[in-house]
Amino acid sequence: MDRRFNKIILLMFTVYFVSANIFAQETDKIKGTIGNEKMGKDKIVICVYGTAACMPVNIDTNMTVKFQGKETKLTELPFGLYLEAQIEKDKNGNKVTNLLIDENKTVICFTELNEGQDTVLKKLLTNIKGVESFDLNTDSRQVFIEYNSKIINYKDLENKIKKAGFELE
Repeated sequence: MDRRFNKIILLMFTVYFVSANIFAQETDKIKGTIGNEKMGKDKIVICVYGTAACMPVNIDTNMTVKFQGKETKLTELPFGLYLEAQIEKDKNGNKVTNLLIDENKTVICFTELNEGQDTVLKKLLTNIKGVESFDLNTDSRQVFIEYNSKIINYKDLENKIKKAGFELE
């Protein structure tokens, strides 16, 4: 009888331990850009670099970051703005716990990158004044770009890429 009781106690402890781990919070750091999907007042979408995926995340509606010299709510940040975020995963989904933005970086996502287009894109980016460096990820159909926002802004950069025949997401 004691042996069965000990097994039941062990089984209950194991179930409790596994359940606690499932609902424990995990934290990940992600890099990407703010997506153009509007999710409401308490969510934003982050297009995660290297994954070809966009992730809706919950935000604190009072949380602000310094953007163009002034404190700005996360839901008021523009599409395409580069960010690095701490994301907490819990039973309620993903939530931003810390966020840094950089107005001189972006990640641009393409609907497709056919064979040979990578060479065209590299040449194009090399020749755009203000583009300082870039990293093309053909697997995720994304390019990470560092640029001087005093020379070229995000919208002009995007327009030059579109004008060259690339279709963006």
